[in-house]
Amino acid sequence: MTAAQNPIDPSNRLRRIWANPQLRYPILMLVYLLIGGSLFSAALTAYPGPIETIDRWTAIVVHQFISLFTPLTTQRHALVTLDGFAVSIIIECVGLLEMVIYSACVLAFPAPIRAKAWGIPLGCFAIFSFNVLRIATLLVVGRHWKEYFDFFHIYFWQATLIVMIVSVLYGWIKLFVHR
Repeated sequence: MTAAQNPIDPSNRLRRIWANPQLRYPILMLVYLLIGGSLFSAALTAYPGPIETIDRWTAIVVHQFISLFTPLTTQRHALVTLDGFAVSIIIECVGLLEMVIYSACVLAFPAPIRAKAWGIPLGCFAIFSFNVLRIATLLVVGRHWKEYFDFFHIYFWQATLIVMIVSVLYGWIKLFVHR
C-alpha cells in the first residue's frame, strides 16, 4: 500500500475533507471572514476620518429616508433626531460588519466569478438599505414607545440582521448562481 492509498495518511485525509463541499464551504467562509474581519478591524484603527464619514453619510441617508414621511426629523453629523428622540450613528450601526460576513459567504460559495462580482456589491447595497430601514424603525420606536427601544435595538434587530444576511445570500444564489 502506498502513502497516497493509505486512508490514515494526513494528506489523504485533508484531500477528502477538501473534496467534500459541505466541509469546504464553511472552511473557506471562515478563512475569508478572518481575512475580511482583520482588514475591517485594521481599517477602523488606521482610517478614523473615513470611518466618521461613513457614520455621517449613513445618518444623512437615514434622515433623508425619514424625511419622506415626516418633517419632524433633523440630522447633524452622525446624530439623527425624530421629534426629540435622537440616535447617534456609530460604525457598528452602519452594517459594514454584516457586509463583511455576507461577502465572505459569497466568496466561499462555489459560483462563477461573474456572479460573485455582481453579488457582493448588490448584496452590500441591500444590506445597507435594510440597515437604513432598521435605524429608521428604531427612531420611530424610540420616539413613540421608548420603553421598547432597548428590546428592538439589542434583541429584535440583531436577530433580524442574521436573517437578513441569510436572505440576501439566498436571493443572490437564486438570482445569479442557480438560474
